[in-house]
Amino acid sequence: MAVAIGACGLLAAPAASASTWGAETSPTTNSLFGISCPNTADCWAVGGTSSAAKIIHTSMAGASSPTWAAQTPPSNAVTQYNDIDCFDAGDCVAVGNVAHGAPLIAATTNGGATWTAQTPPASATAALQGVSCASASNCIAVGGLVGGSPTILVTANGGSTWTSKSAPSGTNTPLNDVRCPSTTVCFAVGGNSGAATIITTSNGGSNWAAQSTPAPDDVALNGVTCVTMSACFAVGNAISGTGEMVATTNGGATWSYQSDGTSKTLYDASCYDATDCVAVGAAGTIAGTFNGTGWSWQTSGTTAALYSVDVSNQTVGTAVGASGTILGYSAGCNSGGLTFTPPTTLAFPSTALTGRDQSVTTPLALSPSDQTGSGSGWNLTATSTTFASGTHKLPTTAAQITAASSSAAAGTCSLPVNRISYPVTIPAGTSAPSAVKVFDASSGSGAGPVDLSLTAALDVPGNARIGTYTSTWTLTLSSGP
Repeated sequence: MAVAIGACGLLAAPAASASTWGAETSPTTNSLFGISCPNTADCWAVGGTSSAAKIIHTSMAGASSPTWAAQTPPSNAVTQYNDIDCFDAGDCVAVGNVAHGAPLIAATTNGGATWTAQTPPASATAALQGVSCASASNCIAVGGLVGGSPTILVTANGGSTWTSKSAPSGTNTPLNDVRCPSTTVCFAVGGNSGAATIITTSNGGSNWAAQSTPAPDDVALNGVTCVTMSACFAVGNAISGTGEMVATTNGGATWSYQSDGTSKTLYDASCYDATDCVAVGAAGTIAGTFNGTGWSWQTSGTTAALYSVDVSNQTVGTAVGASGTILGYSAGCNSGGLTFTPPTTLAFPSTALTGRDQSVTTPLALSPSDQTGSGSGWNLTATSTTFASGTHKLPTTAAQITAASSSAAAGTCSLPVNRISYPVTIPAGTSAPSAVKVFDASSGSGAGPVDLSLTAALDVPGNARIGTYTSTWTLTLSSGP
C-alpha cells in the first residue's frame, strides 16, 4: 500500500481491539489435559475420565468463536489421554493410560478422521504423561507411576514400533513432559515432592543425560517447551511463591529459576519464539513473558485449573483444563490487513537564508496497524521527488529521517522492534527512485495499531535560492521486517 505526502487521498486504518483470553464452547465436560496446535487454525485437545478418553478438534483456532467437535478414539481408550503432539495438520500422537497405569497410545495420519491404537513395549507398565514429535516418524513419550521410576518410549517409524529406553543412572522420579526441538535433541522433565528432574538426549532418545536444576527447584516440573535446541522453559509445582519456572538459553548447560510471583502450581508452558511465552496452571492461572525473563499475570476469566497451552504467535493461542475448559487468545490484532494513516501534508518551518548550510526538522506522525495476525512484522519505506521551487532545486540528498520512536495505541498487541539505524537519507529524483526502509517491525512484533513518530530533516545549502520548495514523498507499508 502506497500513499503520497502532499495533496492526495489516504487510507485510514481500521479500529482494533486488544487481545484477551476468552471462553470457548467445549463439546465435553471431561477434563482436557493436553493440547497441540500445529498451525494457527488447527488444534487438537485430549483428556477424559476413568471410563472414556476424549479427543476434540477445531479448524478455526484463529476465529473469535471456534467450533470444536469430538473425534472418535480407538476402542481400547477406556480411561484418559494425558498429552498430544501434532507434527502437522495430519499427523498426531496422543498418549495416556488405562486402568492400573498401563500405557495408552493412539495416532492419526489423516487429521483425526480415524485414530488407531498403537502398541507400547510389553515391558512398559507406567502411565504416559507427555509426548513430542519432531517429525511425522520420530516421537518420544515419557511417564512413570507415582513414586516410581521414569518411563521413556521412542519410535522412529511413526509408532509402528515403540521401544523402551533407559533414563540416566540416578534418575528415579516419574517424567511429566518432553519436548523435542529437533529429531535428535529432546528435553524431558519430571520429579517428585523433593526433587526436580531434567534430562536430555542428543541422539533421538537412545541415550539420556541428567542436567542440573537450580537450587531452589526441589519439587516436580510438570511441563517443558523448547523453541530452539538452546532455549527452553520448564514449569512446575510452586515453591513458596518462587522457583516454579526454570529457563535455559544454552541447551541446558545451565538452568536458572524465574518466578511469576504466584504460589500457584503451573502445569504447562508454550512459546512462539525464544522470549515470548505463556504458562498456565492451577485456579485459572495464566502468566506471560515478552522478554524471556519477566513474567506477569494475564486475565483468564476462569478459576478452573488449566493443564495445557499452545500459542502459535502473538495473537493466536489456546489453553485447556478442568471440566472441559477451553480458552482462546485470538480476539485482537488479526481482524484485517496491514494499513496506516499518514498526514495529508508535511511542512518544514520557513527558514531565513543566511548564506550558510543549515538543517530544519519537523515531526512526521504515522499510525501503522497490523491486523493480519501473521506475526511476520512489517516495514515502512520512503522515496521522493526532488525538492523544487520553479527551476531551483535542492540536492537529491537533502531529506532525511533522523530519528524514530513508537508508542502503544488503543488496541496495541505488541510494540514494534525497530532495527533501522539513523539518519536515513530519503532518495529523490525528477521521478521518485527506489525507496529505502525508514522503519521496520521485526518478526513477532508490531501487532495491532501503533503510534509512530519520525523526525524528518531537510538540509538547506548556503547557496539555495529564495522560494517555496515542494516535494512528493511516497511511503509504503509492507509485510515483513
